[in-house]
Amino acid sequence: MLKVNNLQKSFGELQVLKGIDLTVEKGDVIAIIGPSGSGKTTFLRCLNFLEKADKGTMEFDGQIYDLEKIKHKEIAQIRRKTGFVFQNYNLFANKTVLENVTLALTVVRKTEKKKAEEIGRYFLDKVGLSDKLNNYPAQLSGGQQQRVAIARALATEPEIIYFDEPTSALDPELIDEVLNVIKNLAQESMTMIIVTHEMNFAKNVSNKTIFMDKGTIIEQGNSTDLFNHPQQERTKQFIRMLDRKEDINEKN
Repeated sequence: MLKVNNLQKSFGELQVLKGIDLTVEKGDVIAIIGPSGSGKTTFLRCLNFLEKADKGTMEFDGQIYDLEKIKHKEIAQIRRKTGFVFQNYNLFANKTVLENVTLALTVVRKTEKKKAEEIGRYFLDKVGLSDKLNNYPAQLSGGQQQRVAIARALATEPEIIYFDEPTSALDPELIDEVLNVIKNLAQESMTMIIVTHEMNFAKNVSNKTIFMDKGTIIEQGNSTDLFNHPQQERTKQFIRMLDRKEDINEKN
């Protein structure tokens, strides 16, 4: 359903993405891992046109787009079929939980208010927040706010959802409640691409993992195989480092 070829992105003279290729099938849950500064978030933002790629092509739902020349109308068409969950929730502080979820439906999609609220209630119940409809973001924990953001993304019924490190801004005790929601979506065959530092989650929930470093994909494949039997030396180094950190955490 999504194929990207030779995606490149620079900021001034710094080339952040050096020709990324990616194929996504319907129902895939793809984890993108790698050290800080490897280009993971920039890649995700280019996929949803929060950043404009300098070069490359994208095939989405049978249509092929030149990322260097893509038009605003084409970007809008693609975005109508995608959702994006940010690190820091990006909720409107002056709107209730239900209003945050329904805003895109009523303003962008011109959905009738009653129908939008029905959709909003359904997806807030799905993420376990049916009792928080009239609360404001400041009245919620970080984990609850991120679950609102996930419900907002789901409410537009996207074909694919992008998650940019959805647990990175959370206290450790709140991480599982968000990961459990994403895990449930994976079990329902929601197509997702997730930039994450949660390695156990990447290994056990995603069916494919991509390891990036210095603006390139070093290795990609079945998640279990990549974590247990990495083929590239740089991947092996990264996973050994993760294993050492886990050992230290267990001892502490």
